[in-house]
Amino acid sequence: MKYTILRIIPLLFLLNFNLSAQTRTPIKSSDELMPNSIFSQVPDEIRNSKPYLRYRWFYEQRAFPNDYIPEDAYKNSLEQRDALRSDMQIKGIPSFNWVSKGPTPGFYSSYGNISSRIVTGAYHTENPNIIYIGPANGGVWKSTDAGTTWIPKTDNESSLAMGAIAIDPINPEIIYAGTGEATYSVASYYGRGLLKSTNGGGTWVNITAGLPSSTYFSRLKIRPNNSTQLLAALGTSGLYRSTNSGLNWTQILSGRVDDVVFSPTGDTAFAVGSGIGIMRSVNGGAAFSTYGATGLSVGSRTHFDLAKSNSSIMWAAVYLSSAVTVFKSTNYGVNWNTITMPTGFSDQAGQAWYDLYCVINPENANKVYIGTIDVYSTSDGNTFTNITNGYSGGGVHVDQHYLFFHPTIENTIISCNDGGIWRSTNNGTSFTNLNQSLTLTQFYRIAASPFLPSRILGGTQDNGTQKTDSTLNWAAAYGGDGGEVCFNPLNSNYILGETQNNGIFRTTNGGVSWSSATSGLSTTENRAWVAPIIHHPTISGTFYTARERVYKSTNNAGVWTAISNNLNGTSAIRELAQSKTNPNIMFATSGSQVFKSTDEGINWTNVSAGLPGRTITSVYVHPSDANQVFLTFSGFGTSKVYKSINGGTAWASIQGNLPDTPVNDLLIFTDNNGYPNTYFAATDVGVFVTENNGTNWFEITTGLPNTVIMHLDYSPLNKMLRAGTHGRGVYEAFVDFNLPVELTSFTALIEGLYNGTEMVSDTVTVELRNTSVPYSLIDQTKIFLNNNGQGTGKFYNAENGTPYYIVLKHRNALETWSSTGQLFTNNALAYDFTTANNKAYGNNLVLKNSKWCIYSGDVNQDAVISAADLNLIFIDNIFGVTGYIPTDLNGDVFTEIEDINTVFVNSVFSIYSKRPPGFLSENK
Repeated sequence: MKYTILRIIPLLFLLNFNLSAQTRTPIKSSDELMPNSIFSQVPDEIRNSKPYLRYRWFYEQRAFPNDYIPEDAYKNSLEQRDALRSDMQIKGIPSFNWVSKGPTPGFYSSYGNISSRIVTGAYHTENPNIIYIGPANGGVWKSTDAGTTWIPKTDNESSLAMGAIAIDPINPEIIYAGTGEATYSVASYYGRGLLKSTNGGGTWVNITAGLPSSTYFSRLKIRPNNSTQLLAALGTSGLYRSTNSGLNWTQILSGRVDDVVFSPTGDTAFAVGSGIGIMRSVNGGAAFSTYGATGLSVGSRTHFDLAKSNSSIMWAAVYLSSAVTVFKSTNYGVNWNTITMPTGFSDQAGQAWYDLYCVINPENANKVYIGTIDVYSTSDGNTFTNITNGYSGGGVHVDQHYLFFHPTIENTIISCNDGGIWRSTNNGTSFTNLNQSLTLTQFYRIAASPFLPSRILGGTQDNGTQKTDSTLNWAAAYGGDGGEVCFNPLNSNYILGETQNNGIFRTTNGGVSWSSATSGLSTTENRAWVAPIIHHPTISGTFYTARERVYKSTNNAGVWTAISNNLNGTSAIRELAQSKTNPNIMFATSGSQVFKSTDEGINWTNVSAGLPGRTITSVYVHPSDANQVFLTFSGFGTSKVYKSINGGTAWASIQGNLPDTPVNDLLIFTDNNGYPNTYFAATDVGVFVTENNGTNWFEITTGLPNTVIMHLDYSPLNKMLRAGTHGRGVYEAFVDFNLPVELTSFTALIEGLYNGTEMVSDTVTVELRNTSVPYSLIDQTKIFLNNNGQGTGKFYNAENGTPYYIVLKHRNALETWSSTGQLFTNNALAYDFTTANNKAYGNNLVLKNSKWCIYSGDVNQDAVISAADLNLIFIDNIFGVTGYIPTDLNGDVFTEIEDINTVFVNSVFSIYSKRPPGFLSENK
């Protein structure tokens, strides 16, 4: 058997901090599944640092109990998943539709809007309004309006893990996207070769011929004056070359290669890396030979660049032993001199294994940019200045991964980092945030409020614990890497969350403010990176958490008390569960071991017999039967879902036909009448459901990108299943196993968003209501309207042959009712508000270029467009408020005079919602 070795070069990994607005102090490495494995063959300052620990947590559980992930593991799991895909209607399972819940974007402290780690990008060579970016786990995204809005282009491709993007300069419709980050982040088993598009990202072909089975793209370069030839630096896999536009590849250098550059003519190429030193080709990359490069040191990671405007000038940034040294050559790389960097630069070098680049402005050889934690630049080819200052009040997120240039404007640059993407039009004097329409957050855990199910909180990688009260744009509740979130289900004032390694915090006022809540928790015990937090099923304020021991609080985390001895030696406890029908019964997991308590967590017994030696990722007790217990596992090569029907005495696999892929979470679904053995599984390759105790699993695919699903949450109040992904935010699906009726064609144009030709796409809420007083709400759904105002939506509480009013609601438009009750026939109905004003109750529509539109301007949603709405827009205009906000009527993310004019006109005419007689709004 072949294996994908998790390559770790000891000198490579050295860092001290990562997340913005967090401490730079190294963290104790406290949750190691394999203390003596390849994961530990790094210096202590690396082993105990936050970026390394987060990656170790993610990948070690997938490799456990070995030092490797089997070769082609991800490829095989995708093939097995694809073989399962079929028409679920034939199988009797409704086709649930996933809809994005954001964060679009998230929000974090002084950085403002954030998305997630972006590692590569490129401008269209002829149309600078077109930009492509590659997030670490979010696929290729494209903007056609210079970064104001973004659209995902590879959601259903074989890998969403990005490493490098290149655009053909002769035909810029040809895009290359190398999948898999280079191995600077420990491992990237998601890399699946090269994606190529010949129509600007419309469609893609996955190319693997000649490439390693798992790819790790660091750089991808197209040869000038011969765009059929490409060079790819694939980290520890070496340097690869294609001579037929990326269709086939050949390895031309073995050993680690970090970077590769061409001369402007394309005749000369240089490659650099700790496995090869620096090498040169004089035949366009066909062959390389050792190059002297006097004065340039060899590091564990090196990035360099060659000036396009003066090819005799080269710059390099070399990382070695916690330091980054910057070099310059003025004679084609023959000789190199060390450049003195400013005070503070050395403080940012410790994690350059993770974030480092060196690029030269193609229009000006004196303008050089070195990315570490911040971006350092020079305009004179000698003196560098920190231009982002991420830890000192700057507005650009820390941890820089890439920087690229406008094709014609010298001072316009784009910075890619752990928080997303920023643009400067003045060479770094100031930056503009471009994250407003990106959905890329990497979640660990999510939880919806039991009181208000549209309120969701979730712990994220590198961007804190994010929260929303139903909007697509989220905001940080607390810093650090987020983790578990747990509501007190009996008192809405109390919510608990955590930073990495069980740094528990809480709110006592429903989320208005947050504070640390670790009193009583041992600081010497090992802790899981994402530690458990659960609440007692019936006693308000009683929470449990765990480190090496189980802890209990009876005052909403005011004080914690250890109630057990160590369960698994010095290993951390990762998961906890408590029976709702018998709270004395609890389960805890540590690594591959599971333990049971029958006295509410005081004494524990190991009940792991018969289970596989893989990392346990979740444990649950059935809410109505304490004897039914469920476990999920990470890793490969064995079953991943187990069930006990006798309280853990014996276990049986319910893996069935699930792909051989890590299973990260399980949800016991009790709302499927007649099918008590219905479960949902969150895996690395999608969400699956079974109605027959695991004999058969079916994937729920519609609308969900091909990304890792980390956690599931279900709100019975609104029947919403939520999926927390590790790279594409949160998705939700309305879950009802009864077959729905559907608005198969629904058309509505929002006045403010419609310019007379097309509409800015947006989401509306559509309700179905009875046609008699009190016009009760029967069902509702979110419908995404495209630029023609068209969309579809399903309803699960409505039926054929019964008339319903169709009610449209939008964040800043007037609530509008259909003129009469509408009937579904054969589960289908089409309705179009735009064809005549009598399509709306009371003819309540406005004509705009021959189309009837929904009135815009009801910003405060009180059913009247009035001076109150005008005042709200006026205030936001004065203060320059931007983003996806109610006062932005025309969808350009700004509140401006055009928005004011729309509201002014409608308020003058006292436009209001027209409803059937006797209707009393639930909001009144």
